[in-house]
Amino acid sequence: LMKKLFSVLAVLFVLGTVNVFALGIGAQGSLATGGSTSAGGGVTFKVSNVPCVFAVAVPSFDPLAVGISADWWIANPVIEGTWHYYYGVGVAGAVVIGDNSLFSIGGRALLGTNVFLINGFLEFYLQGAWQPMFTISNGVGPNIVNFPFDVGFRFWF
Repeated sequence: LMKKLFSVLAVLFVLGTVNVFALGIGAQGSLATGGSTSAGGGVTFKVSNVPCVFAVAVPSFDPLAVGISADWWIANPVIEGTWHYYYGVGVAGAVVIGDNSLFSIGGRALLGTNVFLINGFLEFYLQGAWQPMFTISNGVGPNIVNFPFDVGFRFWF
């Protein structure tokens, strides 16, 4: 799984050097609160021709846990200079493979702030989301109390 993910990111990185579109790629740390609390890290990327910002996280290897999200920013207005805020909606999914395996899918409503430095080459961001999920595990049910918070950076090529 990690080799495939790395291969896809490497291809996106190479394609990002072509002037047809821009590519933002970086890392993020996450803290999710709600029914339980978990922390982890992941990769984030955005291709200028695609309206979503993506993130892939692997917060645990034992048991294996993988989370993905795709966020559509409705707006990203300027606060001052290169400092902006944004809000939007998205989708998220998660899978845990182990003794207590589960599959979750749901929506997201997010609010964040970002700043661009070094002539737009480097972006730092901080965001929070409400992420209600529908989970299939030992049973089936909703989890409407799920609030992930992310902090990260992206390099733009």
